[in-house]
Amino acid sequence: MGRKCWPNLAALPERADIVAINLPDEKVLGAVEEAITHGARALMIHSGGFLERGAAGAERQRELQRRCAEARIPALGPNCLGFLSFTNRVSISSFKISAGCTAGSIAAISQSGSVSSLLQSVAGRHGLSFLASTGNEAVTGAEDLIAYAIEDPATRVIIAFVEGFRNPPDLFELAERAHEAGKPVILLKAGLTLEGGEVSRGHTGVIAGAGAVYRQALRQANFILVDDFDELAQTVELAASWRVLPKSFRVGMLGTSGGELGAVTDQCVEHGVKLPAFASETLTALQGVLQLPADVRPRNPVDVGVGFNNPASYEERMRGAIRAVAADPSVDLVAVLQGFHRDNPDLSYSLNREIMSAVAKESVHIGKPALVMASRSGCSDSGVLAEVREANIPALEGSREALRAIRHLETYAHNLAAREARPKNWPRLSCDVSSILGQRDAPIGQGELFEFLAAAGLPAPVMRQIKSTAEAERAARELGPRVVMKIDTGRVVHKSDVGGVALDVTPKNAAETYDKLIACIDPPVGFLPGEGIVAAAQIESGVEIYIGAKQDESFGAVVVFGLGGRWLELLDRSAMLVAPFDEADAIEAIERSGARPFLDGFRGGPKADFDIIAKMILRLGEIASAIGDRLEVLELNPVIVNSHHPGGVIADARLLLFPELRP
Repeated sequence: MGRKCWPNLAALPERADIVAINLPDEKVLGAVEEAITHGARALMIHSGGFLERGAAGAERQRELQRRCAEARIPALGPNCLGFLSFTNRVSISSFKISAGCTAGSIAAISQSGSVSSLLQSVAGRHGLSFLASTGNEAVTGAEDLIAYAIEDPATRVIIAFVEGFRNPPDLFELAERAHEAGKPVILLKAGLTLEGGEVSRGHTGVIAGAGAVYRQALRQANFILVDDFDELAQTVELAASWRVLPKSFRVGMLGTSGGELGAVTDQCVEHGVKLPAFASETLTALQGVLQLPADVRPRNPVDVGVGFNNPASYEERMRGAIRAVAADPSVDLVAVLQGFHRDNPDLSYSLNREIMSAVAKESVHIGKPALVMASRSGCSDSGVLAEVREANIPALEGSREALRAIRHLETYAHNLAAREARPKNWPRLSCDVSSILGQRDAPIGQGELFEFLAAAGLPAPVMRQIKSTAEAERAARELGPRVVMKIDTGRVVHKSDVGGVALDVTPKNAAETYDKLIACIDPPVGFLPGEGIVAAAQIESGVEIYIGAKQDESFGAVVVFGLGGRWLELLDRSAMLVAPFDEADAIEAIERSGARPFLDGFRGGPKADFDIIAKMILRLGEIASAIGDRLEVLELNPVIVNSHHPGGVIADARLLLFPELRP
C-alpha cells in the first residue's frame, strides 16, 4: 500500500508508545515479551484464546498478567476491539464507526465488543469523546477507563456496559471522584438476576444475593443503573443535554392527546415521577389561554387539545400554556408529550412540528428546563425535531424510558445534594473481634455471643448458660420475675418450630422446662459439643425487627435490616446496605425497608428511636467488616422494640464462622 514497514519492533527507528497485537493465541505471549523488551509503554491485545477458552487459555491469561505486572505496563484486552479517541483522533482499534458518529462529550466503555459498537448510537447527537472495548480485562479494566474518563476534559457523561468489576470495592472511591468532577456515570450491568454462589445458612444470604448486592452497592455509590439499552439511550440524552441539573424534579406536563396523557399519568405514578397540582392562578391562566368554559378546569397534565373553540394555532396555544405552567411555583421542569413522527405528511407532520416549535421558542423565556417526549420510541423524524435539537432540548423516545430517565436524574441529583450535606469523614468505632475468632472449631454459644455483643456496644441482655435442673431453678429466681429459656444449638435454625423456646418460666416449672427443652430434638440437646440451654430475663412483646450481616465475595460486609421474627419470611420488608456506610445510610435503609410504619406507633404500638436503631445497624456492619472472610452469617433476630426499649433489645442472635484456613 505504499507505506514503509519494519520487520519487527527492534528495527523501529524510535520506541513505540503502544503496541497492538493481533496474532494467533499461541503467539501472543512472545509478542508481549518482544514489546516489553522494546520498551513499549502500553499494549492493546485484540487476539482471543485466553480466559474464554478453557484451562489452556486461562493459564495463558495468568502468564500475560504476570509479565505485564513485572514490567508495570498496562494492557487492554485480550479479546477486545481496542480504544478509539474521537477528540484526539487516535484509533488503536478495529471499530467500525457508525455513520454520523462524531466527536462529543460521551465516554463509552464496554466489556463486550459488539455492545461497544451499539454504544455509538446510544451517544446519539452528543457524540463520543472516546470509545473503549475492554474484553477479558486481564490487566486494564473498566474501572481504569472510567478513571481516565473522569480526568478527560472532553468527557461530560460516562456510560459503561459491564458484566463484572475486577475490584468492586474500588467503585466507591471512583464514584467520589466522578461526583467531584461533576460527571454522572451511567451503567448497564449484565448478570444482576443471578444469585451466584452457595446459599448461606442464614436469612441474610437469601435476601442479599449477588445481584441484589451489586444493585445496592451501585446505588450507594450513586452510579445511575439502567435496565436496558433503550433506557440507557434516553438517560444519556437527558443527562448530556442538561448542563445544570434541576434542584428538584416536579413535572408540569402538557400534550395534545388526552388519551396519551392519561396513560402517561399512570406511568408517572408507577415510576415515581411527581405531577404536582397547579395553583389557582395557574388554572385561571390556563383557562384564559385555552379559552375554556368556566366549568372546565384544566389540571396537570394539561390537555392543550381541549381548546377546540380557540381560533389560535396549536403553536400559539401551546406557547401560552407552557408559559402558564412554567410560572407555577410547584413546577420545576416542563415536559411536553407529543409525537416526533410524520405518519401523515400533512396532519401529523404539521402538528408535531408546531408543538416542537412552541417548546423551542418558549424554552428561552420560561427560566426552567424543558424536555419533549414521545409515547413511542423509534419513530423520530429529523425535520420534526430540528428546532428542539437546535435549542439543545432533550427529546426522549418512549414514555416508559423517558420517565425512567427523569427518575434516574432526580435520584442522582438528590443523592448528590445529600452527599454534600454529610460529613466527609464520619467517626468509625474500633471493633475487637479476636475474642470470638481465635483458634476455634466449636460453634459459638449464646452466652459467649451475647457477652461479645454487649461488649461491642449492642443492646444484648445477660444470657446465662444452664447445665442442670438446679441451675435452671436458680436462674428463674435470679433473672425473674419472668424468664425465657431456649435451646442453644447450631442444628436448628428456627428454635420455636421444634419447641425449643419456653416463655414465662418460673422457679416452680424451671426444672420441668429444662428437661423438655433438652429432649425437644433427636439426638437430645448436648449431643454435640457446645450445645446446651440458656436463660435470660423475658422481654416484653413489641415490634420485632431483624438485622443480619454476611460477607459478600465481591464487596465484603453486607447488612440487611427489616421486620424480624416470623414477619421476616411472611413479608418482604427488608433493605440492604453495603459497607462502608454511615448513619444517614442506615436511616435511609429503615425507610426503604417498609418497616418504618410498624415502628412509628402503628395502632398504638411502640414508637421506635430510629437514631439508636441506625447506630445498631452501623455497629453490626463494623463488626461484620472486622470479622472479614471468616463471617458466614451474623444475625440479630428478633430485636424487640417496645416502650421500655425504643431502640430495641436483642432477644436472639447467632454467629456462624467459616473454618479458619491454616497453612
